[in-house]
Amino acid sequence: MENVYDLVNEFYKNDEGWDYILSHSDVEAFLRKLAWQGETDQELKKHWVHMMMLCIYMENADVVLEEITADTLVDAVSWCARYVVDFVITYREVKAFLDTIGQFFVFMKDAGKLESSVAPYLAEQMLLNDDGTVAIVDSDGSFLPGEKGREENSAPPPMGRIFLNAGRALEGLMNEIHKFFQNSRFNLDLDRAVNFYNDATGRVDPEGPNADEYWRGFWDYFLFDYRMRLEDYTPLECFRDSHISRYPNLLREMCGAHLSLFTIENEVDVDRYFCHDFMDYNSYLLVFSVRPEDDPRHLVFMENLFDNRSLGMNYLQQYALKPMAQKRLREVLSACLAWYRVQHPGAIWRDFMARHPLVPQKVIRKVEANPAAVVFPYELTERLKNYRPPELGKDLSEVEKLLKELLAVTRFSTYDFMLMRRMWNDFVKEGGCTGEYPSEVWASALMENFLEINEKRAARFQPFLLETMGLSRYNLTGAYMDLRTELELKPSDPRYLNERGYLMLFSPYV
Repeated sequence: MENVYDLVNEFYKNDEGWDYILSHSDVEAFLRKLAWQGETDQELKKHWVHMMMLCIYMENADVVLEEITADTLVDAVSWCARYVVDFVITYREVKAFLDTIGQFFVFMKDAGKLESSVAPYLAEQMLLNDDGTVAIVDSDGSFLPGEKGREENSAPPPMGRIFLNAGRALEGLMNEIHKFFQNSRFNLDLDRAVNFYNDATGRVDPEGPNADEYWRGFWDYFLFDYRMRLEDYTPLECFRDSHISRYPNLLREMCGAHLSLFTIENEVDVDRYFCHDFMDYNSYLLVFSVRPEDDPRHLVFMENLFDNRSLGMNYLQQYALKPMAQKRLREVLSACLAWYRVQHPGAIWRDFMARHPLVPQKVIRKVEANPAAVVFPYELTERLKNYRPPELGKDLSEVEKLLKELLAVTRFSTYDFMLMRRMWNDFVKEGGCTGEYPSEVWASALMENFLEINEKRAARFQPFLLETMGLSRYNLTGAYMDLRTELELKPSDPRYLNERGYLMLFSPYV
């Protein structure tokens, strides 16, 4: 296990700029003095956390040690509570922070590097009440009424929320997650995700020479973007809801990430870039954890972003696309969004990315290879433009109950079940003759039509899947055709298209 000095060395080694804000040698000498006085390594690590907080605050507030006053430290407490995930406002935590800084100030004064050491103790008198409560700031770090004037002199917010020792926390969290998903109950979801991922990326050799890249890309997709078959949310959210992680704050931040497609306009500094969202043109500063490999001006990037506009993970997808290829990509993805809005009126591009994260990746790869050959294969009819999804009640009809039973023994998802329910409710609304066949025939015919729309089974010369359930082929074919005729079902019908269906739009079978 690494000791406190290893952590200090790692912090300063990762960014030499910290040494200009708070001297590495001064911090280490201070900690060694505390160790000589009998403090344990665990206690020293707590002091080091407080020193990191001070260092990060000083960098954002643009102050040097000699300029720190009691009011500065009051602001530091408020600022850290708002932006440092690991710090919370309690009497005990605030006192511990100010005690560390107070001891450091005394150490620096004794070394002749500070003229006064009273600022931390004056801040403590201002912030800590005799009854064990905290003054001036509330539990979130915001200034209380009567103290709002302090906001004018408060340090500006950082680029995003700050995790102390983020690298180690992330490593620990990922180990927890990988262990969690080794449970056999997730095998079907993992197999399903691999199948989707290989379809979209064209990667089918996870054990080949590029195995490391394959699995980095797959886990980035699986954890952040894949929708669990039954829960219909991401694996990260599934793990969060298990409440077993030792890193709940980091996990909560990661669950807020979203997939984004963007371009870089220019580099602001060593790791910050001014970016444009590729589809909605929103502009933002983005902090890269991995620098682009090539000249970023002619690249399109795709990655999961935290809400603070920093990259979610370290797997940055980048594609070299010339201006005409970018234009074609935008046209095709815009058509995908229009298709999706039939099913989800008013949806925005971010909604589409969240529901069908692999579709943009498949389209990009095809455009990158041959932009002239990539087109959206269909146009919306007036009937589809005017379509409004039915409202689905909580109570299931007999047909829907049978569909749900089929769901339990197939690879279909909760979202697929919702789309099949819509198909049935649309059929009933259109006046389809629901009494002509038994419920199990209608349920099977609904699934057959759903498979045809999303998996192009006729084009792939695949027979009816469900005739082995003992149903009359004559009845099943009749119900199948009644649904197609009454609903005027189209190839890749946008009313009932799932992610597999969107991926099939760009397969040889369309």
